Amino acid sequence: MADKFVVNATTGEMSAVPLSTEELAQLQEDESQAGERAAVDATRSANSSTLMSRAVTALTDNATFLDLATPTNAQVVNQVEALTRQCSALIRLQLRLLDAVE
Repeated sequence: MADKFVVNATTGEMSAVPLSTEELAQLQEDESQAGERAAVDATRSANSSTLMSRAVTALTDNATFLDLATPTNAQVVNQVEALTRQCSALIRLQLRLLDAVE
């Protein structure tokens, strides 16, 4: 069983006292939630990296589109779709909504 440390305010002495059942349950719940938070943080970090990488690629793709003298209707439609995805990704980054990349 886990202990907590209690300091006597009068004497300054510290002693180990077993955790109550409720305190032990709370400690276990906190540890479980810490693991879950770590997993969420790892996902958010990976998603942030993915979105940043896609932003770099988007700059190249957009420059390529702008270099087209007379883009076809299909190219324009594809570019609008790409810009919509890119804007959504930038909004996710700005608002820190990193639970997904789409």
